[in-house]
Amino acid sequence: MAKPCNNNLGDCQQCDERCKAKHGPTGQGSCDNTYKQCLCNHECASPASKICYSGAGQCTANCLDECCNKKCASKYLNGVGFCDSIGNINLCKCQYPC
Repeated sequence: MAKPCNNNLGDCQQCDERCKAKHGPTGQGSCDNTYKQCLCNHECASPASKICYSGAGQCTANCLDECCNKKCASKYLNGVGFCDSIGNINLCKCQYPC
């Protein structure tokens, strides 16, 4: 299991969404109310295993997480897909070793 890492993403607006966009579905963003900063907790990637991200279109009522995951698995070796809502747009994002 990878060791935990965290980093500061600035202001708290859409903190969790920005954390997941940067580090994938395991990223968890939370607002530090004392300093009004977004803290993003995620698994550190080992230097030997770089993780890449790409898009696979939009998630819709007909294609949610399971469908997105299938798209990414067919598109990338060991690819995993998840729907990520940023604002009013729900995107299918792929995460894969590269």
